[in-house]
Amino acid sequence: MAFFTTNQNLFSVVLLIFTTSFLLLETELVNSQKTVSFNISNFTTSQSDVSLQGSSVILPDGIATITNPNDPTYLAGRILHYTPVPIWDNITANVASFITTFTFKVVDFKDFSPGSGLIFHLLPLDQNYLPNNSDGGYLGVIDSKNAFNQFIGVEFDGVSSWDPKSTHVGIDVNSLISLKTVKWNRVSGALVDVNISYDNLSKTLNVVVFYPDGTFSTIAQVIDLKEVLPHTVRIGFFAATTTGARQLPPLHAWSFKSNLDTTTTTTSDNIASF
Repeated sequence: MAFFTTNQNLFSVVLLIFTTSFLLLETELVNSQKTVSFNISNFTTSQSDVSLQGSSVILPDGIATITNPNDPTYLAGRILHYTPVPIWDNITANVASFITTFTFKVVDFKDFSPGSGLIFHLLPLDQNYLPNNSDGGYLGVIDSKNAFNQFIGVEFDGVSSWDPKSTHVGIDVNSLISLKTVKWNRVSGALVDVNISYDNLSKTLNVVVFYPDGTFSTIAQVIDLKEVLPHTVRIGFFAATTTGARQLPPLHAWSFKSNLDTTTTTTSDNIASF
């Protein structure tokens, strides 16, 4: 009888340890966060996580410029961060929240008309190349001869033929015809600070542009990222010029942080079945 009691107690202890270990493992697997974060205050030519395409170059002072008016070979450029960003989860259907900040300015040239501007974008992973036919008003982001373009962008448009003809900030979905715009107080050589955030609960993309004189512009648009983008994207900047319109859009700093909660609710079911 004593032997049976001892073995029963031993079995209870083993069962408790197994159950605790199982639940800890299950909690680790279920409660998952996918986070991407970086902060670039000085661009270098040795940065392996940043891709320069087209006319993009890094200047000696640690500033990246998306177009290079001294190089007539390319009329469009892109700065792309290599890190894939999980934007929504196909199991839980959860969507990420993110925030990005950057500082840039646009420098005009005396003998040329102002350039078209630049755009911050989220793109599918397979669009890791600079599109053809994307110079000028196409901002380097879409192929003018392709009817389908998949992206979300925030454009800083200096000249446009299909948007408001004044300089403006616009929120774009699969098209450079912006869903919503607000005036961009564009001043050549003036530094501009930008804050772009996406709230997954309200499904709202918010943009705030801060100017050197203390004023700011705001714009917001409801977008369901699951309806527009694949599960994972890359982020970056496009800019473009034409033979008669040139600009230098130096990017001084760039930070980004996203968080995708992939937590599921299968723990209680597993306990019950166990």
